[in-house]
This record gives sequence, structure tokens and C-alpha cells, in this order.
Amino acid sequence: MTCRTLVAAVLGAATAAVLALPAVANASPDTQTLTVTREKGHVLACTGTGYGVDVVVDLYDNDVFGTHAAVSVRTPGDEYVRGGETGAGLFDRGRIRREFVLDSETSGTAQTVVVSGAYVRSGSPKRVHEVYDEPFGQVVTKGWNYPLRAGVTVRTMGQQVELTCGEAFAYRLTTWRPDSTAE
Repeated sequence: MTCRTLVAAVLGAATAAVLALPAVANASPDTQTLTVTREKGHVLACTGTGYGVDVVVDLYDNDVFGTHAAVSVRTPGDEYVRGGETGAGLFDRGRIRREFVLDSETSGTAQTVVVSGAYVRSGSPKRVHEVYDEPFGQVVTKGWNYPLRAGVTVRTMGQQVELTCGEAFAYRLTTWRPDSTAE
């Protein structure tokens, strides 16, 4: 048997063995269609207490997926909340200023809250590399977080409450997601 005949026989047997394997229901990551997004935005999470009022403010903006705000004001007798999507413009070149109307959890009344302040980059950028699963497959995110130092206050019920911001950063990310519409 020549070398060429031996290689052909081995390749033929290998091909037959692979074709005999059961079909896999999900596409492999190597052949799966991916959607790539380049995202940038800000995250700010702050809390504060003053004048018998507890305040929690979470602000998030993403140039691809939208802007969200969650604001809570708790008094000894009531809690006012507002959460969900909001119009763009929470973060504007180092400034924050937005008015929200919060609805009461118990009394059915509403309160106006003005969130205002400033932010600047603070510290070295931090590399981001996250891998997690979603229903259609594995998601990979890479990029940078840029720490922010923020001074934020809330004006509500005739009082101004200073907030302390724990999580505060700007980000630039590239995300690879499995395309849920690909077949």
C-alpha cells in the first residue's frame, strides 16, 4: 500500500466517523453569528441622609441601550420612588442636573426631586473583561472603566441632601453577543 493510498484510507475513515456522530442542536461558538456593539456611558450610585430623609439615586446611561434612573426618597411616614427609562442627558460634560417626579408608595402623593452635581475622572482606567451566559449563548465584554469622583445633591421637600457616591465610573466597552435571530 502506498503512502497516498494509506492517507486516503485514513481520511475516508475519519470522515465517515465524523459523519456518523449525532448532530448537535446548538451551533458551536466558532460558527455562531455574533452581534458586536460598541458602548459608552456612565454609572453613578449614590446615597444620603439628612433632615429625616433617606435618598438613593442610581443613574445609568448607555449610548446604545438607553438611559435609566432609579430614585428613592424615604421619610418616616412615606416612601417616594421613580425607576425606569428616562430621556437622555443625565450626564453632560461633567454636570448632572435632572428633575424627577416620584410617586408615593403609600399615600398616593408625589414629590419633585432635583438631582444635581458634578463629576470628573479620578484615578487610572480599569480594564474590563467579563464573560457571562445569556439565553442564546455566551457574551464577552471587553473595554475600560474610568473611575469618577462625583459631588451630588438632591433637593426635595424643601431640603437639600448631600449624597455619597460609591460606584461611579464612565465606560467604553465592546460586547460580543450571540445573534438570537440567526438560525
